[in-house]
Amino acid sequence: MVKHNENHKQYYNEHLSRRREIRRAHGQERRRLRGALRAERRAFWQRYKLPKYPLMADVFDVAEEARAEPNSRTPFAKETRVLHDVVYKRVNGEDLVMDLYFPSVAPEGKYPVVMDIPGGGWMIHNRPRRDGYAACFAAMGAVVAVIDHRLCPNVFFPDNLADCVDAYNFLVDHAQEYHLDPDDIVVTGDSSGGHLTACLGCAATSPQYVQALGIPALKTKPAGLIFISGAFNFERMYRIPFTNTLIVRYVSGQHSRKAFRQWRYYKECNPQNYIGPDYPACYNNGGATDFLCMGEADYMAGILDKNGVANEVRVGKNLLNSDHCYVLRFPFAPARRDALALYDWYARRQAALGVDVSAGFARVRRFLTRYDEVMAGKIEC
Repeated sequence: MVKHNENHKQYYNEHLSRRREIRRAHGQERRRLRGALRAERRAFWQRYKLPKYPLMADVFDVAEEARAEPNSRTPFAKETRVLHDVVYKRVNGEDLVMDLYFPSVAPEGKYPVVMDIPGGGWMIHNRPRRDGYAACFAAMGAVVAVIDHRLCPNVFFPDNLADCVDAYNFLVDHAQEYHLDPDDIVVTGDSSGGHLTACLGCAATSPQYVQALGIPALKTKPAGLIFISGAFNFERMYRIPFTNTLIVRYVSGQHSRKAFRQWRYYKECNPQNYIGPDYPACYNNGGATDFLCMGEADYMAGILDKNGVANEVRVGKNLLNSDHCYVLRFPFAPARRDALALYDWYARRQAALGVDVSAGFARVRRFLTRYDEVMAGKIEC
């Protein structure tokens, strides 16, 4: 599986790369680089009225790294074949990539697909930090595509969503090459990735949404959507102190709440405005003590119910372990219990589509229910 070396810890963010370059430089060259960076910051401030560098990127990075390594330890690590850094798009001289996780056993027909849009506040990449989450889907027989997209504030919504659409369409276009089923692609995402996943569902089912944003259309309809602590509604996020200052304005490029409400994509950035009866079936997980997206899972479930969309919702109630994206923390029993419910939904969704992943799901269930014994090598999955 992916090792979290220094290259994987970088955000692939141009601004951070320049900071490292300055630290390595000396004398006149360092002064020149600092001056150029200050000029860039001033220009960014004059245009958007916000700092060029989002401080929350560092906070997200520290939190993500803390849980990444423990989550990468799964019994399925050695058997999963991974193609790293598959380029799905090149834009403005930047390669956008995905990692493809292949099951150890090939199916009789085509592989079902799970496309994962990792969270990170729309500001950092976490592709190599989702290997444990991806490996469990691969153990169930799916090819898992974990993607990067362009980051805020280098770009603003909907440019990052357009990248996700292009990643999805890349999988459809290369289905024959990788033996994928283009009609069985389940999209999942956590936090900001949950938001982009929900928006992807709108892009698949609402021509008005695609037209309003000026993004490509999806070439197939997703077979399902899985949200983990999805940050769907920015108006609701505004109720949380400092979210505008630290997060929301970097997604939209609008420096104030008034400007945000007058933004041309104000309606479209909230996918709940475009959910209709044709929206893909959903699994929706949130946490009772998630102070970033508190109540979002239940609120989204209500909108899905109102529009007649098949969905399941699960909100973790554990006082100490039901925070933001808690299900991605496999070492904790409450996380494993609710992660198992998520994988169970996927198995049942596949069964409804005529795909039997029961043998693989039994292995995942054994791993998550007897975690300590598996990790100690006492039993095998």
